[in-house]
Amino acid sequence: MSALIASPDDEILLIRQPKWGEIWTLPGGHLEPGETLAAGAQREGEEETGLGLTLERMVNWGELIEREGRTRPVHFLFFDFAFRSHGKDLRLDASEISEARWVPFDEVLLHELPKDYRVSIERFLGEGT
Repeated sequence: MSALIASPDDEILLIRQPKWGEIWTLPGGHLEPGETLAAGAQREGEEETGLGLTLERMVNWGELIEREGRTRPVHFLFFDFAFRSHGKDLRLDASEISEARWVPFDEVLLHELPKDYRVSIERFLGEGT
């Protein structure tokens, strides 16, 4: 699951991770035993960014199958949740995130994003179905 994080100033946090190369993504990771999907997305978002987050809603879910383009083939289910951050002061987990930037709502879709994250952002912004 992933955390689509919106700032109080109506910006979305985009990150780069070593495992995704130059593509912009969203913070996220795996569930811990007994954790709900929303709680896992919030924990991952807070751990990776150092931000306090408040859950708004789930914006997207689906299945990702990639046979090429990564270090190994992957097949997983994903759930993307929207959160509002309590501030913008980032304390990044350098082992997970190589770069981060706050991007205004009207500019975020101009960035190179994986297809499913693009859909999540479009739905959050009210532009998707």
